[in-house]
Amino acid sequence: MELTEAERAALRALCDTLFPSVPGGSEFLRRSASDLAVDSSLAAAVEGSLQPGSARDFRRMLRVVESPGYNLLLSGRPARFSGLGPEARERYLQAWRDSPVPLKRTAFQALKRLALFIAYASPGPGGRNPNWEALGYPGPSHDPPVPTPEPLLLKPLSIDADAKLSCDVVVVGSGAGGGVIAESLARAGHDVLVLEQGPYDTSTTFRQDEMGMMQKLFQQSGTAATADLSFVLLAGRGAGGGTTVNWNTCLKPPNRVLTEWETEFGITGVAGAGFAALLDEVWTGLNVNASESQLNGNNRALWDGCRALGYKEGSDYHLIQRNAVGCNQRCDFCTYGCIYAAKQSTALTYLPGAQARGARFVFNARAERVVIERGEAKGVVAACTSGGKTHTLEVRAKAVVVAAGGIETPALLLRSGVKDRNVGAYLRLDPTVAVGGIFEHPVQPWKGPPQTVAVWKYIDLDGTYHGFWVEAAPAHPGLFALSIPWASGRGHKDFMASYYARSSASIVLLRERSSGRVTIDKDGFARVTYELERADRDTLVKGMEETAKILAAAGAVGIWTTHNSQVFAGDGKVRVGEPELDSFADRLRREGVVYNRMMLYSAHIMGSCRMSADPSLGPTSPTGELHSVRNLFVGDACVFPTTPAVNPMISIMAMAKRSAESIKRALEA
Repeated sequence: MELTEAERAALRALCDTLFPSVPGGSEFLRRSASDLAVDSSLAAAVEGSLQPGSARDFRRMLRVVESPGYNLLLSGRPARFSGLGPEARERYLQAWRDSPVPLKRTAFQALKRLALFIAYASPGPGGRNPNWEALGYPGPSHDPPVPTPEPLLLKPLSIDADAKLSCDVVVVGSGAGGGVIAESLARAGHDVLVLEQGPYDTSTTFRQDEMGMMQKLFQQSGTAATADLSFVLLAGRGAGGGTTVNWNTCLKPPNRVLTEWETEFGITGVAGAGFAALLDEVWTGLNVNASESQLNGNNRALWDGCRALGYKEGSDYHLIQRNAVGCNQRCDFCTYGCIYAAKQSTALTYLPGAQARGARFVFNARAERVVIERGEAKGVVAACTSGGKTHTLEVRAKAVVVAAGGIETPALLLRSGVKDRNVGAYLRLDPTVAVGGIFEHPVQPWKGPPQTVAVWKYIDLDGTYHGFWVEAAPAHPGLFALSIPWASGRGHKDFMASYYARSSASIVLLRERSSGRVTIDKDGFARVTYELERADRDTLVKGMEETAKILAAAGAVGIWTTHNSQVFAGDGKVRVGEPELDSFADRLRREGVVYNRMMLYSAHIMGSCRMSADPSLGPTSPTGELHSVRNLFVGDACVFPTTPAVNPMISIMAMAKRSAESIKRALEA
């Protein structure tokens, strides 16, 4: 799907408007997107990384901006975008950014996010982006990688021709759910084959490269989003799945949620001692500890603010324990794979354990469909990529476990013809917004342990446990640049140069009432839709208000959100006081949470094949097996009936252990 020359010209003009050359300023200001070949990198992403439907939409947008007829209709001027002057181009994009027409805002966000991410994340010649110096960002460290110990290295099968394999159980996915189930079944003596869509990387093949690793280790090369682009969806792929790219946050689900799952959805025993023991097993298996939970600048802002406000340590806020061993505060690139072999992902824990007991692995294997015969799962057909060629792998198995994540698991089941109307329904996202604090001193939001403080004071706002919690989020230049408001090309550059290194990045995570759905498009790819209820929108606004108070109490001289309209408190010089916080809160309430008028995120994609004893409430039974297909099990966060009200890794793994016991019984029967 190659872009035409006219489409490339339009793309070049758009990128140079978002990241323009500003005459008379510093070298950073004078540098344009074209100087960095942003348009070429973005064209390559459109041609090779976006799903076919998204690529078609992107090309359609390029044709629209270059059409005099469309522009006459949309803006009253029969001009091509590339034929406008710099100021007119900027006004054009500002109008799309603020348009009452949702499609225009969606188009603006698609361009803004991709172009600005590339402008600041692309490593450039010699591995260094020339913009980094102006930001005070050091780039990759010079530490050599620590080799993964030999017993922990996987030895995957090579599929270099069409092939057929057989096994007892084929597991699709190698992350928090799939990795645990594979190890549990292999330990029980079953022949296990794991198929993973992404690659197999180790500490020696990870690179401290924001753009390269985002493309390699995240679903859809990091471009996954809801269909209207309102939510950025961060989902891992490759050996270890999300456990390879997450921030080592280890939290157990509260009893209140587990009781809800047991009483309302019939998931027997999850509120009892048996499931608590599984949580403890996972805790031990991941080597969870507090010795790697130091407070970097980002987390220190939350800690100091909570303390200054008189919050109770241990209940209102607390230190997060993490599954890291030997990190020694070298976590600057934790999101992009650990070169120190310190992150205790499933790739370093459960997958080697499975291999030691006979499990086999195939990487770069995209499961196309589950083979279902007479209502029973019989195997999986996958497309395996090797040496630039794609081969078909047919796997016959006694049982199939789908643990491909909250997006890809329901998509695979739908491609396979599973008829249950609840497959893909009840999607939960822990909807997330960012609030930044600007300080007088350097914060360096990319540096150190990424997430070590959690604020729980507001998780039970109204007695129904549908509140919010607050954590820190690491921010390298690309992610930061795509998140902050773009008022103008010059304004965005000034913000990056002035505030990036002095900004903390906090996130508000919502335990929502709302839900969405995963479907598939005509090409068979996942399509995600999601709608926030009014009450959830109001809770997110409340979360931003309270987070601003915490950052102000910590000494912030400026506070920002990701709204297009630049909701800002303070002047970046003098400590933010109560009058500024009051004005900030008023502005937040007026702006609210409106799709593509601000950035929304999710890294917790759950519930899209939820578990319930009642088939009318969810497609997955409490054993993990689909109600509608025998010997077809779901083994990831898709099974959660509601969100666990904490970062979900530990909950996923314990639930996977529980389901593994059911799979063992099914195989033995």
